[in-house]
Amino acid sequence: MRSHQLLYTATLFITLNVVVLAFSPTPRNACNNFSPDSIQTSPNHIITKLSLKLSGSPSLHRHRSPALSAVIIDPSTAIESTTAILSAGLDNVLSNENIKQAFSLATFGPQYLWILLVLFPNTNITKRVMGGYGGILVFSLIHFFIVVASATQENGTAPIEEFNGVFDPTGDPQAAMIGMMRYPNFVTEEWSHVLTWDLFVGRWIWLDGLKRGIFTPHSVLLTNLIGPPGFLLHYATCLVTGKGIVGNEALEAEVLEEDDQ
Repeated sequence: MRSHQLLYTATLFITLNVVVLAFSPTPRNACNNFSPDSIQTSPNHIITKLSLKLSGSPSLHRHRSPALSAVIIDPSTAIESTTAILSAGLDNVLSNENIKQAFSLATFGPQYLWILLVLFPNTNITKRVMGGYGGILVFSLIHFFIVVASATQENGTAPIEEFNGVFDPTGDPQAAMIGMMRYPNFVTEEWSHVLTWDLFVGRWIWLDGLKRGIFTPHSVLLTNLIGPPGFLLHYATCLVTGKGIVGNEALEAEVLEEDDQ
């Protein structure tokens, strides 16, 4: 009697499941792939219905959370957006307007240091500011920025072919140099280049004067105005005052090393 009850219960359970699956709503797109007759008469009807419900049909996707959809981002789109943002940022930094600002810094910034070297050569503030290479490094970095930024601009600097003409002994180097002056950023680069090295030489003259007790304001000033002639004036001052000129410092350093050993 008990076995009959178990059989009856199992049969009823299976029948109820078949009825539920048979009359449950089927996704429209999935039904288009099968004819109603074939589904109803198929012996694998239950399996077919289950597979349709578990398949990636649109009926499942329309229940996706909008918040979840917003989180899912295409990696290629994210990379392109990031690249565009970085590119725009670099364009803003390496702009012609910033090159002009750098030109002004390279022109007027060193003048404050020249004032210290010419008017206050023996003061503690000059020794603290110009005793190290901090000022030279700052204006070297400004020059480096001008070079890099100019290279990124269209017609920002002179083409290499024209630059080669300056070092062509068979041509007209002077005319080639004048021709390159029509590129504004090339002029900016050359100007900051010259002013930075003038400051380097002026600092060396000032240091030599401190070490050997030589008057240097006149030669430092001339170095600021026209460059190398200031260096020549310093050497002339050394000879006139009997201080002598600086010899071969590399060989002198070797002699000192030998004496220490």
